[in-house]
Amino acid sequence: MITPQEQLDIIIKKIKSFLNSKSQSTIRTLGKTFRGFESFDQKCRIDKDEFLIGLKQNGVVLTKFQTDFLLNYLDRNRDGSIDVAEFLYLIRGSPNEYRLEVIVQAFRKFDKENLGFIVADDFKGIFNAKNHPKVTRGELTEDQAYIEFLQYFKEGNKSGHISLNEWKEYYAAVSADIESDENFIALIKETWRLK
Repeated sequence: MITPQEQLDIIIKKIKSFLNSKSQSTIRTLGKTFRGFESFDQKCRIDKDEFLIGLKQNGVVLTKFQTDFLLNYLDRNRDGSIDVAEFLYLIRGSPNEYRLEVIVQAFRKFDKENLGFIVADDFKGIFNAKNHPKVTRGELTEDQAYIEFLQYFKEGNKSGHISLNEWKEYYAAVSADIESDENFIALIKETWRLK
């Protein structure tokens, strides 16, 4: 007999498999899809219907049983909404302490006054996409990588401010795609010209 945790693990593995099989659909694009929905709120929650639409738009197909199981698991308080951050954490995990340290260091470079947010305009002239994975593979130019990075945060964000949590969420998704701590840390340091 399969335990609830084993069932959840099977579903999460299936979602990851769908995302990994589509070159343009990744954990980051899934997060971006969710943030673009009308029901997305300041607490990173969306309604169940848009959650399912987001999965489908990113090529994730689950059985009815798996869908019901996942929705019941994610909507434990039965308010009809899904915590996007919790779901994304389930499928990508969290960066380890070394990776998290450099992620926060990059954020702090722009949040010198400890306001808890940064403004995308501050990145001009600093963002270095030379070693961005899509640039090295020839899929994007450095300018296109910068525009893609900015667009990720602008979707569903009218203020133009990027919070530390949004920054961590973005780089947690990047981290999930890079096995080596050394490579991930080098990428962040090069991108943001950290010492």
